[in-house]
Amino acid sequence: MRFRFFTLFLLGIGLILAVGPVQSQERGKGEFPGGPRGKQAAKSDIKKYDDVITKEYVTQAGVFAVHRLEDKVFFEIPQDKLGRLFLWQAEVAKGPGGQSWGGTSLGSAVLKFERRGHKIYVWRVGFSKRASGGAVLASIEASSTDTIIAAFEVECEGKDRSSVINVSDVLINGYPDLSLTRASGGPAGSVDGSRSYLSEVKNFPTNIESRSIMTFRPGPAAGPGGSPKSVTALVHQSLVLLPETPMTGRLFDSRVGYFTEGFTDFSKGWATERKFITRYRLEKKDPNAEISEPVKPIVFYLSKEIPEKWRPSLKKGVEDWQKAFEKAGFKNAILCKDAPTKAEDPNFDPEDARYSVIRWVAEPVANAMGPHVHDPRSGEIISSHIIFWHDVVKLSQVWYFIQCSALDPKARKFPLPDELTGELLRYITTHEVGHTLGLRHNHRASQAYSIEQLRNPEFAAKNGSVASIMSYGRFNYVAQPEDNVKHLFPIIAPYDFFAIDWGYKNIAGAKSPDDEKKTLDEWAAEQIKNPFLRFGGEDGPAGVDPTVLTENIGSDRVESTALGLKNLDRVLDYLVPATTEKGEEFNVLEEVYSNILAHRSRWFQAVAKEVGGVVENRILAGREGETFVRVPKEKQKAAVKFLLDNAFTTPTKLLNPAIVNQFKYTGAAATISNQQRGLLATLLSSPRIERLHDSEILIGEKAYTVSELVNELQAGLFSELKQDAPKIDPLRRTLQFGYLEILKTEFSQTPVASEAAPTPPGPRRMAAPDSGPKNNELRSVARVALNKLDTEITAAKAKTKDGTTLAHLADLQSELKTILSEAKK
Repeated sequence: MRFRFFTLFLLGIGLILAVGPVQSQERGKGEFPGGPRGKQAAKSDIKKYDDVITKEYVTQAGVFAVHRLEDKVFFEIPQDKLGRLFLWQAEVAKGPGGQSWGGTSLGSAVLKFERRGHKIYVWRVGFSKRASGGAVLASIEASSTDTIIAAFEVECEGKDRSSVINVSDVLINGYPDLSLTRASGGPAGSVDGSRSYLSEVKNFPTNIESRSIMTFRPGPAAGPGGSPKSVTALVHQSLVLLPETPMTGRLFDSRVGYFTEGFTDFSKGWATERKFITRYRLEKKDPNAEISEPVKPIVFYLSKEIPEKWRPSLKKGVEDWQKAFEKAGFKNAILCKDAPTKAEDPNFDPEDARYSVIRWVAEPVANAMGPHVHDPRSGEIISSHIIFWHDVVKLSQVWYFIQCSALDPKARKFPLPDELTGELLRYITTHEVGHTLGLRHNHRASQAYSIEQLRNPEFAAKNGSVASIMSYGRFNYVAQPEDNVKHLFPIIAPYDFFAIDWGYKNIAGAKSPDDEKKTLDEWAAEQIKNPFLRFGGEDGPAGVDPTVLTENIGSDRVESTALGLKNLDRVLDYLVPATTEKGEEFNVLEEVYSNILAHRSRWFQAVAKEVGGVVENRILAGREGETFVRVPKEKQKAAVKFLLDNAFTTPTKLLNPAIVNQFKYTGAAATISNQQRGLLATLLSSPRIERLHDSEILIGEKAYTVSELVNELQAGLFSELKQDAPKIDPLRRTLQFGYLEILKTEFSQTPVASEAAPTPPGPRRMAAPDSGPKNNELRSVARVALNKLDTEITAAKAKTKDGTTLAHLADLQSELKTILSEAKK
């Protein structure tokens, strides 16, 4: 399932914001310079208040007065709000059916209003440069400026010379530099004003919420076959007043996975890149108590459209985090409530930026996400909107069936029972809430537990299937039926307790972010002794580190995959009756079968990652050990042997005609063949060869060499040549020819297929290593190996009695001659 997030700009207290010229930052609170020379605007330039805001207008009090008459809206901005920072954000409240997702973020920015003469300028404020004062800050201010994204005429003045401006256009179309066209769900042209209108405006004590119906003209190649097609969406915009005094920021540490916003700090001897984590503001009611209720708890509201039967499960998923916050010193820190009814609170709005809300979107999308928005000066999370798309129910059921139905008899018939499905949704909720609390994925946590621990009922019940619910480990497919493991889900686990404690626990005596650094470093260093607390994933090293994986569990990739394959074989025994009903189509069978193939592929890719693998130890300076360590030779050889014995053989049980013939009329083995070819290509990819080459240089005889890899692969892929009467099946014939095609590229200008990291579903993917130039090491090794293969094929042809095999060997040999001829040039 896909887990998507959205972060804003952040800044910590103790650093002074550099936002450009001094006048753009400080002026506005009561000053009305009249143009370049600073003259005050003439009274005749301003209309009378009653001529602009007539009796027909409806006025709402709130952060400042909002006046509305149909599609015409005026803001009345008092002097004390000029120069204050506002957080603007926009999202899709309702998307065009089948094209866009309700609740999807459209963007955000920090804005401020400044008055000069009879105009209000809207500045978009940035926070990339900061300093603690003095000459450096003056230098930043002298060389930097923010951007004016809009300007409004002051139509009239209200009480105490408040500025009345017409904002009708931006509430319907957005600010000129803050495009809302992504609400169209695809390529779109401009907004058609004749088919767009303001739906509603609501004014609250700290924020203004507006909704507008926006119709987008067709963009380039829009619609089927490029035909013109307009789309309409309901877009929600928020303008939220940020706190006058920001929360103290907490400095990021690469050993703990939090969302961040970086900035350049010029306060040090040289420019330093720094980051602050995002988190809610939690303050103890009793600062002296070891555990205290917070002044303001984190509260999530369940929106009214969530199906009634799932609401208790989602509530549990939110409040599962309470025990983690208790470790950090807060009791009842996070709560979940039903959204108030209209009678209880007529002003409650699920898109209101003051509230954290869980929503349910009726789109056939198998996904969920947990975005949050935060104060750019401190990282304080203001609100979060978790979104469940409808078909996340189907996806969770399919994955649990594939991974756990061999262990859980309740999961052997679709649809799965509501009670079980509720637990699946509870797990997803807890994961998404983790994102809203500031936590990133931790893909190293999926590899923290040993095979023995995963097969131990007591351990699994206490710790779940992974060391962090923020991983993509999913369910316990390693345990076997005889193990009697009953708890197969991820739960709030050791890393989650550690991460919340590290990010939220108060540090006594600290008055600035730098005051906390020593304590935070000591806390993070606990990972050295306890592997359950380690973090990794979604960056460069993750692409080559076999201890950082998605859709995999267990510290031994080979053994966990072997046990997973055993369970898959069991699932195949009842796959057809589990997915079919009398008189119905075979759609569920086909979809589940496709997911089974995908699971196999990911597991094999995880094993392949051992080859040329580099493990990252997230240690910082001053502690023993090396940051990057090569995977031992023995593990790499074992991985290659396992793949030859399992991934590169023909899976006859998967190709059972009683299954495949129900939905396949052609290409029955194409997916498996393509997966085998792709796996082989990644084993021989340039980045992997480069890392093997590095190992030979760095660790000498202890290294697993390119020559060993190629020779072992070739021997396994062509093992039939050693048979007394060689006979090669169709999938193996395709694979063997694919091997030649991959090596052929080493003697041509065509680049070898680049290696990619295992692909989890969703936009958050681990970074793949750079493809880089080809390494000549493979070419020289391949030349020798292919000459040897040519000799072996000649010998095998003399023993072959099967006509098809003989033709295949002749074809291979012909291709070999072409390749070797090219190699001589």
